[in-house]
Amino acid sequence: MNNRIVLLDMDGTITPPRQSIEKKMEEALLSLSKIAKVGIVTGSNFDYVMQQCKSLFSKNEDYSNFFILPCNGTQKYIWDAKEWETGSWKKVFGLNMREHLGEKYYRKLSFALLEQMYIFHMTHPNKIPMSGHFISYRESIINWCPIGRSADTQDREEFISLDEREGVRKKYIEKFNRTSLTKELCFSLGGSTSIDVYPCGWDKTQALNHFKEHDVWFIGDRCTIPEGNDKPLYDKIRETHPDRAYEVKSVDETQAIIENLINTFINEG
Repeated sequence: MNNRIVLLDMDGTITPPRQSIEKKMEEALLSLSKIAKVGIVTGSNFDYVMQQCKSLFSKNEDYSNFFILPCNGTQKYIWDAKEWETGSWKKVFGLNMREHLGEKYYRKLSFALLEQMYIFHMTHPNKIPMSGHFISYRESIINWCPIGRSADTQDREEFISLDEREGVRKKYIEKFNRTSLTKELCFSLGGSTSIDVYPCGWDKTQALNHFKEHDVWFIGDRCTIPEGNDKPLYDKIRETHPDRAYEVKSVDETQAIIENLINTFINEG
């Protein structure tokens, strides 16, 4: 068990997008953690993981086999066994995008995102909600959400429908990729309503750096589309172990894969 870890994306994989984890998934992950290590690798920050997985991590359980890997795995949190009764998570690794880019380049990026947000809303007047919290700096990643991270479920569904019809976010990624920003930065789809921006190389393959002596499995929902933030990690694992990387279209598919992995690990001993 010590050298096995199953990495899982969060939104669309173990939780519905921006919604709380369901009880059946909690039970599946807890069962998996008894025979393998479990890592949640997501573009979201630590606070969002705790919001969406609150019920999973609020039980009287030992979470020492769980790892929280926010911001594409550029950050790492472990369960502090010394404070097990109080449920303490400890940050043991983190990269800093602002320091890496330098203040001048970081400001250039920020102004570019603000400019495109203005253009987006001007070209879609009265069609797209403006809920607030449009740009989220997460130390090692920036998340740009045209409708705002504070959007309610109805607003999110309206934007998702528009994005599916018009490919809004893909067009913006293509637009950014034609600028000088791509000399240092990469852009990918984040969740269902946003775009993640980070220094090239700071994608989800960063999670592998924390588990170099492990056999790694990965489950994600955006693995084969070019702009998907799960694709780099999915492709990397498939280079050597094609049978250890899975793309899913629903939480139910994820649960079925987890159950199969549990049976496989038990049989292998």
